[in-house]
Amino acid sequence: MLRVVLLLLILANLMLFVWAQGFLGPQEEGREPQRLAMQIAPERLRVEVIESSPATLPPAAEACRLVRGLAPNEAQHLLIQAKGKLPDLKTVVKASQARAILYWIYIPPQPSRFAVDRKLEELKKLGVTNFSAMLDEGADKFAISLGLFNTEKEANQHLQELLKRGVRSAKMQMRENLLDKDQLEVRGPADLLEKQLSELLSGQTNARTTDCPTGP
Repeated sequence: MLRVVLLLLILANLMLFVWAQGFLGPQEEGREPQRLAMQIAPERLRVEVIESSPATLPPAAEACRLVRGLAPNEAQHLLIQAKGKLPDLKTVVKASQARAILYWIYIPPQPSRFAVDRKLEELKKLGVTNFSAMLDEGADKFAISLGLFNTEKEANQHLQELLKRGVRSAKMQMRENLLDKDQLEVRGPADLLEKQLSELLSGQTNARTTDCPTGP
């Protein structure tokens, strides 16, 4: 009996040795030793770099303003200034689409400077204070200006007031407004436009701004 037990132990050890050496087929993958060996194998590691595109910001809202009331050549001068100092602004000179008209109330030219002075004294006696003598050379020399108006209605109202005061030689004449021949269109980011436009127009006492016209 002892011999049988001894033989069985020897046989069991022999079978365990054969199995451990792999003579009975490959050992089952996934056991702890194999997983550990795979985890620490550096040659199996691969680093991938994923490039992400930068976030695109929405474009800033653009605004547009039209500068009017500029004297001849002032629009071109401002255009040059803007291109050199304010690159955020897009500027272009445009001719006025409509003929700009002013309504002039005046007393026609007098024959001499002496006649002009006498007429001015008469106006003062009638209570008229808003006047100026035209003394420069030209067709209007020795005329007396009594006011310039943007609309015919305003000019007619002033003319009627003068007639009530006794100024019977006053007349009304339509004149082209040279200050509105050239206009400057200015475009740029809405949050910067007003500030930079104010800087550009500093010192331009006659300049005024409006929204750019829309449509064709």
